[in-house]
Amino acid sequence: MIDLESGYILRPVNPLFIYFSLFCALLLNLLPIGNYGWVPDWLILCIVFWNIQQHRYVNVFTAFILGLMIDVHNSDLLGLHAFCYSLVAYVAVSWHRRIVALTVFAQALHLLPIFLLVSLFPVIVHWILSGSLYWWGLTAVIQALIEALLWPLANRILLAPQRRPRDIDHNRPL
Repeated sequence: MIDLESGYILRPVNPLFIYFSLFCALLLNLLPIGNYGWVPDWLILCIVFWNIQQHRYVNVFTAFILGLMIDVHNSDLLGLHAFCYSLVAYVAVSWHRRIVALTVFAQALHLLPIFLLVSLFPVIVHWILSGSLYWWGLTAVIQALIEALLWPLANRILLAPQRRPRDIDHNRPL
């Protein structure tokens, strides 16, 4: 795969690194730091990234299973995050050809509706089921903006192992 922004030919991805990064993102989501608007959903950043870059390894089923884990952890409606994560994974896979061809900052702008979907969906479902809209649920827009701002950093970190040279030769300048 070629990184279109830098023109660098990427090394093949290691599936263990993909699942390790998803596990680390899951652990970051499980930290007891609260459900504030400034806390990004680390897992959805990883799910969207790997669905765009390597959709053969991380698919809709993987997103569904991770969403079930988040539902159990949050003691939320069972299947709420699972449906939302799988929907976002489907949208990311269907947009992956369009997103990869853009610069990283344009990718962040194109992915903002996906991040808004994943952060506003639980708020809307709770509003429909309970009949009352809780005001702090609207901080989900802030969360989606923060996730979009973190996209270039996530892109840089998660593609770093593929950008390494296979063997380093100090005599060869390239």
